[in-house]
Order: sequence, then C-alpha cells, then structure tokens
Amino acid sequence: LRRSPEDRLATTGQLIAMNTQHSTHSPLTVYAPASIGNMSVGFDALGLALAPMDGTLLGDLVQLSPLSGDFEEKDWLLDVQGPFAHALPEDQEQNIVISCCRAYQAASAEIGVSIEPLKVLLKKQLPIGSGLGSSASSIVAALEALNRWNGNLLNTPEVFRLMAEMEGAISGEVHLDNVAPCLFGGLRLCPPGSQTEYALPWPGAWRAVVCWPGTRLETRAARAVLPDAIPRKTAVRHGAQFAQFVHALHSGNQKLAAECVVDHIAEPYRRKLLPGFEEARSALKEMGALAVGISGSGPTIFALVDDFDVARDSREYLDRNYRKNETGFVHICRADLGGARSID
Repeated sequence: LRRSPEDRLATTGQLIAMNTQHSTHSPLTVYAPASIGNMSVGFDALGLALAPMDGTLLGDLVQLSPLSGDFEEKDWLLDVQGPFAHALPEDQEQNIVISCCRAYQAASAEIGVSIEPLKVLLKKQLPIGSGLGSSASSIVAALEALNRWNGNLLNTPEVFRLMAEMEGAISGEVHLDNVAPCLFGGLRLCPPGSQTEYALPWPGAWRAVVCWPGTRLETRAARAVLPDAIPRKTAVRHGAQFAQFVHALHSGNQKLAAECVVDHIAEPYRRKLLPGFEEARSALKEMGALAVGISGSGPTIFALVDDFDVARDSREYLDRNYRKNETGFVHICRADLGGARSID
C-alpha cells in the first residue's frame, strides 16, 4: 500500500536512525537478471527474465558499502568491475548507476529523508548493446539495492517509476519490457505508456537458448531502421496474434502459444542488421525449435525449445555458426522467476 507523505514524514526520524545504523553494515549485493525484450510477438510490451541452466549469473550486480570519513565530505563513489566494465564511461557521472543513486537521493529528499552517499560497486556482467537488457539490469540492481539498504523507503510503484525513468534516459523512450521482468522475474506483459505490468504464465518445459554473437548493436540504431507507420493489415494481424498468445498461455495451449511467437513489426526490418540470423532461424526450426526470434533489438537471438536434445543441438549450432568471436556466448536458459534479489 502507498504511504502518504504525512505518514512517511512521521517516520523520518526512524529512517534517519536506520540510515545511521546502515553505516556499519556489511556490504549489500543485489543481482538483476538479463532479459529478452519483445519476445517477438510483444513488441515493446513483453519481456522474459533469464536464468542459465548451468547456474551462471547472467546479469549485473551492484554492491553497496559505507564510505569512511566525515558525512559532510562524502559523495557517491563508483567502482566498475566485470568483463564488460571497459565499455562504460570512465567518468562516473556519465554512468547510469550514479544517475540512479542521485535520482534515489532526490526522491528521498522529496519526502524529507536525507540519504547518505555510499560506495557503489557495479559488476558489469552483461554486454552493452546486446539485446539482453543490459542497461535495465544495471538500473534495477542499483535502485533495488539502494531501496533495500534504506529500509524500503520507497514503495514498489515508486521504485518501479524511477527505474522506468532511468531506462528512458538511456534508450530515449520509456519501455518496461526489460525493466519489469528484470525486477519481478518471469514473463511480463507491460502495456506501453503505462506504469502497470502483469505476470503471464510460462510453460515449465520451455527453455530459451540465447546467443550473443559478441558484437554490439545500439538500441537507437536498431530503432532507426523501423518505419514510422505500419500497414493496417500488419497492425491487425499483430494485435490478434498477441492476444492469441496471451490466451494460449492462460489456457495451457503451449503449441498455439509457440506458433504465435512471430514478429511482424520489427524483425522484417532488423534482420538485415544481424548477419547469419536468417540461416540460424531456418536451421534451428529444422532441429525442432518451437520459435526463433531477435532478443530485444539484437544482435542476441533466441530459440524456444521444449526438448533437451533440441536445446543441446541448438546451443551447438549457435556456438559454431552465430557466435562471431571469443567474447560471445550461448546459454540454455529457463525463466528466472525470482527477478532482482540480494545474493549476500
């Protein structure tokens, strides 16, 4: 339930005391999983959180710990580590995690609570421009960690709104199809233009084989190839197929749901940006994949499967034919139903 400003102001003293106590706390680490945006059938409105079957943490981590010294002299201090740290700006003020810290601090000040700056460690484990919700993972991990550190000062809708704003600052538009599954887990329906999201059932036998080729594709560039308008017949077909997909999931018709995982909106224009995608789709479908699509705006692609042998064969094919360098990777994933969580 939302707390009124008056209610929260009444507990300001308690919260400040809590923050003082946090200054002696051990570090707090929050993990936020990677995600598939769009899921082909749900352009800008559907996302799935990913959990590799081998236990790999495919997502970013943010660790908070106290700063030493006098409070008046403190400011947020960011350290960036991990395999993709080199792709981020050296100036911490250009890093979205520090932007999240300052946004959370400002939101807290609006309700009369002073938040002390902290040392922030970002373990950047998702590649930039991969189509796996890299920015959303950093944003969700940062804001979820900050809210937990400060005793859940902001309620879930307020934190979710901040996450959406931070994601919009990165992509140029507010879309929740990465933020929502990253925060809450599972498969999420996120109506554009709304702060609401809905959990959808995910078939337990389904796996997503995801392959990042090791190359980068900026979201803005992938959006630039899309037309400003689509034909009416395409819009009607897309809407009906999306509705049928949701109905099929709720009614347990997995075969029909898989048949609906087709992208009529973005894929016809984006596939030319992904060398080897057309060949991979044909090969994977022949192997028995239920559906093949572009994860987010690419270049990562995914194959939905419901058979172990098909999953293994798909992984081997993608590793040999779609991965372009040693940096790239392939994972067989289930749906991550936990979402963002503390791993301390």
